[in-house]
Amino acid sequence: MSEETEVLTNLLNNKDNLKDIDKLKNVEAIYFVAHGSSYNAAMSISSLLSKLCHIRVYVYNPSSFIYECHSIRFEDIKTTLVCVISQTGTSSGVIEAGEKAIDLGFKLLSITNVVDSPIDKMSNYHLYLECGEEDSNAKTKGYSSTLLLIMLLAIDLAYSKELISNSQRYEYLDSLKDEINTIKDVQTKVFNYCESNSYGINMNHLYVIGNGINHGSSMEGMLKLMETMCIPTMYSDIDEFSHGMHRSVNDKSSIVMLVDDECREKMINSYKYFKDKNYNVLVLNTGKELGYSDEIYLGKDSFDSSVLLVISAIQVISAFVPEKNGLDPNRNANDDYTSCMHTRVS
Repeated sequence: MSEETEVLTNLLNNKDNLKDIDKLKNVEAIYFVAHGSSYNAAMSISSLLSKLCHIRVYVYNPSSFIYECHSIRFEDIKTTLVCVISQTGTSSGVIEAGEKAIDLGFKLLSITNVVDSPIDKMSNYHLYLECGEEDSNAKTKGYSSTLLLIMLLAIDLAYSKELISNSQRYEYLDSLKDEINTIKDVQTKVFNYCESNSYGINMNHLYVIGNGINHGSSMEGMLKLMETMCIPTMYSDIDEFSHGMHRSVNDKSSIVMLVDDECREKMINSYKYFKDKNYNVLVLNTGKELGYSDEIYLGKDSFDSSVLLVISAIQVISAFVPEKNGLDPNRNANDDYTSCMHTRVS
């Protein structure tokens, strides 16, 4: 996490990564295929990509793409792109999905950290995360790099399609630069809050609730605390939460609410409901400041709902909570299961 500001700044300033963007300007649909955190990142930015570039965007995990994605058979291979994402470039499921796309005649765009990895070699176009090695179960800088890179793809593709002006393009890039420069302050702020409030002591299950671009962040929050605490966790948007999931909340529950300007009234009403029952709630807020004692205000950004700051906060929490409970976040927890399932190719 300490490397994120430098890694993201370098990625933002790398002009070569998207040098071939004009080759994609006729794309009308993008199918993302990814596992885990890579899937969550694609989900987070898919709506923004669609909005800026006026294209259809779909996000699949590999199994769903291979066995259930029938719509792609009716797409025009000249205007449809399949984007495969794997930080290591060795995800066996993503490779299999990429092979299916190739068999159907589609071109691949890869997003990976490893040049000449299997994912990289099978693709026609290439984007690199450039986040360095990350020897941990819970990926942090790799996830943030994936978020940023897909946002940069959205901005430059929109510009290539002449849907935004050059001044708008730089406005978006400057907004991302300011956000990246705020990450260290957010990390410190979140750590200090957690430390002063002994946040997460005896946490045994967790709900993460978010909307819009931060619905993907809620998915990542669920995964990160599941990976580091090895406890049951779940995610939801605020509308879906009242359709049965609310029944499992109790005074032992931990709830993290990702509040921005979307569905704000429903989030606030839910917060008040939970607090009236003395439930353990933490608000990560990128909308108008609420002034709650259990709120961490991360700052407001209209372009991307400060998604990089929200994720930085979640990453700090996912490292702080296990350590506060005397646990190693990278301890062995069924680690041999990935070998059983042949999750990665050698």
